Amino acid sequence: MYIKLALRNLRRSARDYGIYFLTVAVTVALMESFLALACARDVLSLSENMGILTTGIVGVSVLVALLSSCVIAYGVGFMLGQRKQEFALYQLMGMELRTVQRMFFWENGLLGLAAFGLGALLGTGLAGVLAQGVWWIFQTPHQYQVVASPKALGMTFLLFLLMYGVGALRAGRVLRRQSIQGLLTSRRANEVPGRWRPGRWFLLVAPALTGMALGLLLLRKALDMQTNGAWAYLAGGGGLLLGGVYALYRGLPGLLLAAARRRPKVKYSRGRLFYLGQMGARVATAGRVLAVTGILLTLALTALFVGLALGSGYRANMEAYYPYDAGVAVDAPLTKQSAQPLLAAVDRQCPVEDSVTYFLYETPYGTEAMALSDYNHLRRILDLEEAELGPGEYLVHCDTWNFWEEIQQSLAQAPMLSLAGQRLTPGTPSLRTEPMEQYQMAGERGYALVVPDQVAQSLPEKGWRVVMDLQGGGTAALREEIRTFLHSAQWRPQLLPGRTMPEKVTMGVSVQAWGVANSLTGFTTLSFCGLYLSLVILLLSCTILVFHQLSALDRNQRQYAILRQLGVDRQTRSRWMAWELGTFFLLPFLLPAGVTGLLSAAAQRLMGPAVLQPGVFLLCGAAALGIFAGVYGLYFGVTYRLFRRSVG
Repeated sequence: MYIKLALRNLRRSARDYGIYFLTVAVTVALMESFLALACARDVLSLSENMGILTTGIVGVSVLVALLSSCVIAYGVGFMLGQRKQEFALYQLMGMELRTVQRMFFWENGLLGLAAFGLGALLGTGLAGVLAQGVWWIFQTPHQYQVVASPKALGMTFLLFLLMYGVGALRAGRVLRRQSIQGLLTSRRANEVPGRWRPGRWFLLVAPALTGMALGLLLLRKALDMQTNGAWAYLAGGGGLLLGGVYALYRGLPGLLLAAARRRPKVKYSRGRLFYLGQMGARVATAGRVLAVTGILLTLALTALFVGLALGSGYRANMEAYYPYDAGVAVDAPLTKQSAQPLLAAVDRQCPVEDSVTYFLYETPYGTEAMALSDYNHLRRILDLEEAELGPGEYLVHCDTWNFWEEIQQSLAQAPMLSLAGQRLTPGTPSLRTEPMEQYQMAGERGYALVVPDQVAQSLPEKGWRVVMDLQGGGTAALREEIRTFLHSAQWRPQLLPGRTMPEKVTMGVSVQAWGVANSLTGFTTLSFCGLYLSLVILLLSCTILVFHQLSALDRNQRQYAILRQLGVDRQTRSRWMAWELGTFFLLPFLLPAGVTGLLSAAAQRLMGPAVLQPGVFLLCGAAALGIFAGVYGLYFGVTYRLFRRSVG
C-alpha cells in the first residue's frame, strides 16, 4: 500500500519533483560521463602521463558529490516543505511517524533510482562525445563509439549514494523535530521583511566592496610573484573576494530596495509599487540565497575560465616549449666527439637529418653565453633567420616574457659588457625573443648572451648540448630509448683535457613528440576538469534559484489572484512576473560576469605576451561567459514557464 501511495504522490507532485529529478539526472550524467572518460583505455593510451586526467577527474567528482549532496538536501527540504500539511494529515489519521518517513524515503528512493538510471544512460552516450573531444585535441582520427565502463558506473553509484544519503538524513531530522501543528502551519507563516534603513544596508555593502577590491589587489600581487609566498596572497585574495561577494549580496538587495522606496517617481510608476512590495516581502530570505548562489556562480565561472585559459595557453605554447625534435643536455665538460655514438644510436631509430653539438659558457653576469655559430646553427634548424654580430658586439636572447622589460632597461642603462678581456656593445637588434627552450637547451635561466666565437671560446665551458633535427619529427618512444642509451655501457663520454667530472651531473633529454603529447595531456586535464566542475556548480546554483522561486508559489498565487480580480490583464501580469524572476536571476549573474571580465582582461595584460596566440585570454573569457549565459538562460526560461503556469 505504501509503495502504491508513494507512486501516486510522485505522479501528483510531478511539478515539484521535475526540477529535482532533472538536476539529479544531469548531475549523474556528467559524473558518469567524465568518470567513464577517465577510465577509457583508448584515452589513457594517448600519452604516458594521461593518468593525471584520471586523478583530476576523480578528485573533481568527489568534490562534485559533496556539493551536490548539499543541493540535494536543499531540494529534499523544499519538497518536504511543500508537503508538510500532507504528512501532518497522515499522522492525524493514525499513521506512525516512522511510516511517514519510510513512505517519503520510498518516494525519494524511487525518484533517485529513476534519475540515476536516466543519468547513467545519458552519461554513457555523453562519454563518447567527450572522448571524441580528447581524440580531436590529440589529432587522432577516431569514429564515435559509446564509452561504457563498469568501473566508472560503480564509482558513480557510490558517489550517488553519498549525495542521496545527506538528503535522507536531513528529511528524517526535519520530520522528527516538527510537531503536527508545526507541519500544518509552517507554510502559512509570515515572512519577515527586511526593515533595515539604507544606512544599515550600506554598512554591509561598503565593507564588501572594500574587501573585494583588496582581494583583487592581493590576487594581482600574487600574479607578479615568483616565490611560494604567492600562494599566501592567492589564499588571502580569494578569501576576501568570496567574503566580499557574500556580504555584497546580503546587503545589496536591501540597499537597492530602500533607495527605490525613497523615490516616489520610481515607486509609483508602471506597477513598480507591486514589484517593490514583492521584493520587500522576500528580501530578508532572498539575500542569503543570492549570496550563496553568487559565490557558487563566481566559482563556476572562474573554474571554467581558468580551465579554458590555462589549457588554451598551454596548447598555444607547447611547441615553443619543445622547439627541437630531440635534444640532450649534460652539465659536464664533455668533448664534442662524445656525441657521435649518441647520434649513431638515434639514427638507427629515426634518421638524423641535421645536428649540432655545442657548449654553454660561464659568464660573470649570472647567465650563460653561446657562440654565434652555434646559435645560428640552432636558428637554421628552427627555420629562423640567422643573426649577425659585428666585431665587439653581442646580443641577448630571451624567450621568457617576464624578463623582457628588465633586460631592455639593463641594455639601456648599462649596455657595455666585459668578457674574456674584451669590451662588448649591444648589436642591432640587441634582444631576440623567438622560442629556443632557454631553461635547458639554449640557456638555464630563461635568457642567454650570444657573443662572437672567439670570445666564447675564451670562456670556461659549463654545459654540453646536442640538438637533432629528425626525419618525420621522431616518436614519443624515442625519449625513453635515448635515456636508456645514455645510462648504458654503450655510451662512454670523454672529458675535455684538464677538466674533471663534477660531483653532481644533471642530465636532461628532450623529444618534441613526447613533449607535445604530454603537453596535450596537461591541456586536456585542465580544460576538462574546469569544464566539469563549472558545469556542475552552475547546474547546482541554478537549481537553488529555481527551488527558491518555487517555494514562494503559495504567496504569489494569492498576490497575482488579487491582481487578476482587480482587472490587471494577463500580459501585464506576465511582465511583472518576468521582472520579479529576472531580478533574482540577474543579480547573481552580474558579479560573476564582471569578475570573469576583469580576470580575462588582467590575464591578457599580464600574461598575454607569454602566449603565442593573440587574445587567447579574452577569447576564453568570452567563451566562458557564453556557456554560462546559455545554461543560465535555459534555467531562467524553465523557471519562468513553471512560475507563470502555476501562478496564472
